[in-house]
Amino acid sequence: MKKYWITALLTVLAIFAIGGTLAFAADTNAILALNAADSGKQITVVAGDSFTVTLDSNPSTGFAWSISGITDESVIDDVSNDFKGADTGMMGAGGQEVWTFEALDEGTSTIEMQYSRSWETGVEPAETFNVTIVVK
Repeated sequence: MKKYWITALLTVLAIFAIGGTLAFAADTNAILALNAADSGKQITVVAGDSFTVTLDSNPSTGFAWSISGITDESVIDDVSNDFKGADTGMMGAGGQEVWTFEALDEGTSTIEMQYSRSWETGVEPAETFNVTIVVK
């Protein structure tokens, strides 16, 4: 009877060990996803990792997100951006802009973005977003 409990305990521990390892491996492939709630925060990433910034947008109003500054472009690279419209079937419906960045090298860089109309000069942006990225 004692052998049964030892075998059962070792089996359970092995299952947890394998499951924990698999879960950890899956998490390392996950991409960090930031949104408007992360504005003003400091985020730490690993060199070589990519991350996204997803912000609400409605280009039919003339507004769009743009990068107003990256303080150290040797640390962070702007890889791409894409608009994903809401699936409402309505003309002029908003959606989200998804920006993808890559952490290039160790250091600290701040990404500053603004939501504005490109043709309006001397007008404050309707919204801003900024995040400081620490790359390890």
